[in-house]
Amino acid sequence: MAIRCPKCGQEHDVALFQFDRKIRCTCGKELDLSLIETIKDFERYFESVEEQEKAREIQQEASRICQMILDENCPEVDIEIAKAKLKDRVVELFPDKLSLYEMIYEARFKRLWEQFRR
Repeated sequence: MAIRCPKCGQEHDVALFQFDRKIRCTCGKELDLSLIETIKDFERYFESVEEQEKAREIQQEASRICQMILDENCPEVDIEIAKAKLKDRVVELFPDKLSLYEMIYEARFKRLWEQFRR
């Protein structure tokens, strides 16, 4: 699976980003998946307008799950169900980008859980 540079469009193997690694594209842009914070950041890594719309759907649901984690009244089981549904949706919409989802969103969910639910 490849990740596109938002500056020049060159594709880079997603495996290069494992273990929170940053890479520098040949155009000079430093690529770091931890910097993907907004819908626009996430969308730049997808090719077509259709893929961007699907990515926006994923981002919006991920934001909702983040809010669930921050709400201490929200039961853990509800959060786990929402995460499982989102993962299923990612597999449906982007079967070749599941590892990207896991690196970005599962890591974010884990960080939030550790920070606010410990």
